[in-house]
Amino acid sequence: MSRVAPAGPSPAGGDGSDGTAALRTLRHRPPAAAKAPLDPLDLDPDFDALAWRAVRGDGFNAYLGPAAFARAGEDTWYGALTLERQHINVGGVCHGGVLMSLADITMGTATFEAGGGHPCATIEMNSHFVAAAKAGQPLVCRATQVRRTSGLSFMAAELAAGGRLVLRASGIWKYLSSRSAGQSGP
Repeated sequence: MSRVAPAGPSPAGGDGSDGTAALRTLRHRPPAAAKAPLDPLDLDPDFDALAWRAVRGDGFNAYLGPAAFARAGEDTWYGALTLERQHINVGGVCHGGVLMSLADITMGTATFEAGGGHPCATIEMNSHFVAAAKAGQPLVCRATQVRRTSGLSFMAAELAAGGRLVLRASGIWKYLSSRSAGQSGP
């Protein structure tokens, strides 16, 4: 599970080790007149002012990142990272596992926050690749909680890079009992 640092204002600088490189790259916003083809996520009007924070983790998240995360409203969250050389496959484009991982981390962290910090686990995730993303591009994920029951969270996400939609995903997260949250395997 992803751990997130306390919320704070969007970093203005930094060396990129905490997700700030992604945030600096995201400052490039398309003009409103060209929003449809260049901004497929229709970013929140206050996107730059969101309380961005680094997504931290001792395991897999350390290899994926640095990524940043922000809540944009009652049921909307963003995740972002800048695609670097280690994210690129032998075909010269972003590896599909990177796209799916950012979607999973963003939707999972959103579920965790929406549940008041209650541990959760992905029990189903579907991904549909739409286009390729390339090194140097900011990768932005917008996750939305579609529905929530007492034990489940239903999420949807869209990822964009280079001004175009690259992945659509959806998934279901189960809220875990505190007793089973730290236990492994059968």
